[in-house]
Amino acid sequence: MDRVYTTGQEDYSVLKLAGDLEIGRLRSGGEVLGSVGVSFEAIPLMMGMFGMTGSGKTNCELMLNARIIDSSPRTVGLIFDFAGQLLEGKGIRPQRGLRDHPLFHTRIKYYSAREKKMLIGLHTIQPQKLYTFFPDITRHQIRLAQKLYMKLGSNWIEQSQEAYGRDGYKGVAEHTNYKSKAVIDALMLKLSSLSPDLFPPSSYSFVDDVVQNVSKGVTCLVDISGISFEDQHHITCLTASSVAFHYKRMWEDDFEEWKKLPTLLITLEEAHEFLDPEVRKTIFSDIALTYRKYRVGLNAVTPRPSRINPNVFAELWTKVIMKTELRRDRDYLTQNTPYLEYSDTEVKMLDVGEALLVSEPKIRFAVPIKVTHYPEYLDEREKEDYGLPESPRLSDMEKRLKQLSGQKPVL
Repeated sequence: MDRVYTTGQEDYSVLKLAGDLEIGRLRSGGEVLGSVGVSFEAIPLMMGMFGMTGSGKTNCELMLNARIIDSSPRTVGLIFDFAGQLLEGKGIRPQRGLRDHPLFHTRIKYYSAREKKMLIGLHTIQPQKLYTFFPDITRHQIRLAQKLYMKLGSNWIEQSQEAYGRDGYKGVAEHTNYKSKAVIDALMLKLSSLSPDLFPPSSYSFVDDVVQNVSKGVTCLVDISGISFEDQHHITCLTASSVAFHYKRMWEDDFEEWKKLPTLLITLEEAHEFLDPEVRKTIFSDIALTYRKYRVGLNAVTPRPSRINPNVFAELWTKVIMKTELRRDRDYLTQNTPYLEYSDTEVKMLDVGEALLVSEPKIRFAVPIKVTHYPEYLDEREKEDYGLPESPRLSDMEKRLKQLSGQKPVL
């Protein structure tokens, strides 16, 4: 029978909830108070965004990454967009996405299979990268791939495929001392799954471009919608591992240069497909568990949090929890997130765009927030001044063109 009080402006000022990356405002009953966000230090401590379809996750992703872009080159993002919604803001009303951000042309790079900007040349794939593509690959298959690479060079995949198509496993065996039909068949089956549209016979890889851009503070939006899940898995894992390994190598080999790198947040939609304990471990599990010291963070976005490995879920120190109606997911969230033990009903009753935020160690309780509507953020944000000279008036340009062509201007 204790008395309950609503939070006021004075309470808000004491709580100190305004982080470096503002994503919303504090809710108190029907009112909205000051800004709420997460700190820069929260990025490598890992994050998660959870909520059923239609709860507002896309808008929340846009807001967080927009703040990261605003804070460049201190922070940078690598975003994997599975539904193709973040560029144009599909599902957001009015429809506005990252292409509408004032810094889109200078601080964002967009890659899409539809625009042929997401190619990974077969000549860039060395045997050790096969672990990234195929988590279930065996040591015998890797050893066979290494022998083929040593014998055939950078175009080992093409030549081994040609030999296999011509003479079967015996054609591949001629290049190595491997005679096991089972090993050869298994490796060639994996290599044949690489789509020729995304993996052409060349020495170019967009992944190298992503690594360079991220290192310079340019957020990379990788749109993997419209391709098979198998191809999505290949591209996502290879890109994320290449960028994460770059940070790790810099930390190990050139610490002073590593300190100049922006703090990185990798946004992974459909995270349950990569972090499910029932599937083989991917690079994203390693990032969540071991990459915080390299200033590499993971933002796991999913409508099915109950399918995320508990060991990984425990490492997500910042959680944005939106409307979740499925009982299994609600139980998983409330039982495995500090300060949410008695929030089952509240999580179920959240409105679209509302969320509970926990961000340890800065925010040690569940904060009810209203996530800022991304189009409203764009309207309020000042336009970026690129320092370009003022364009001449159209009438002056037309007058000058007529002079050059010998026509008399009309007075």
